[in-house]
Amino acid sequence: MVRIEFLGPINKEDMNLDINNLTQLSEILKNDNEVSSWLDTCAVAVNDTLVCSKDIPLIDGDKISLLPPVCGGWRMKEQKDFLQLFNGCLPVEEIINSWYGRFKNSNYGAIVTFIGVVRDENKIDGLSFDIYEPILNNWFDTWQKNANEKNAIVLMAHSKGDVLNHESSYIAAVCSPKRRVALELIDEFVEDFKAQAPIWKYDIINNQRIYAKDRSSVIKGSGILLWNIKF
Repeated sequence: MVRIEFLGPINKEDMNLDINNLTQLSEILKNDNEVSSWLDTCAVAVNDTLVCSKDIPLIDGDKISLLPPVCGGWRMKEQKDFLQLFNGCLPVEEIINSWYGRFKNSNYGAIVTFIGVVRDENKIDGLSFDIYEPILNNWFDTWQKNANEKNAIVLMAHSKGDVLNHESSYIAAVCSPKRRVALELIDEFVEDFKAQAPIWKYDIINNQRIYAKDRSSVIKGSGILLWNIKF
């Protein structure tokens, strides 16, 4: 049996299916009224690795995750060495000071930060976030390798759950021996985060969470359960 999980705002219970490939899954979900409308914008991961073809053999025990368009326990949960997730708003000064204190003596000539703050707009009270951590870790690891090739590192902190207006939900930083590398890398990192990181954003309005679909981006490979796209 293969387990199918539906992430973010799809809001459907997991399924267990006896299937051998994604083509079979596609035919099943096309006829599922709860899911069919999502298929053209959903990316697919097999065992937490994004795939861009339906020609993927499946075996017993595999896990398939459907990821709709993304926005991009205790106080702090460290996922990887330089990736941190917080419940609620970010303690900005604490995070920035800890990164600076840790890396100021590492001979980096530039430490560039980006701080994202929730804006008061469209009559919202704040934003709320869901995160799929396994693929977020993979995405971050890829960026860390890219940065390491330039003798740099990337750092990131993000909120889970509710963050009210004028509070911070996202902080990123790049440490590099070279100023230009740091400035270029922080821009690329933040833009790719908005487009590809598996984080779903909801508007908080009158204590309700409303999926911000019109401000979300489809992940590369989305729609493969409808079309056999290859990259």
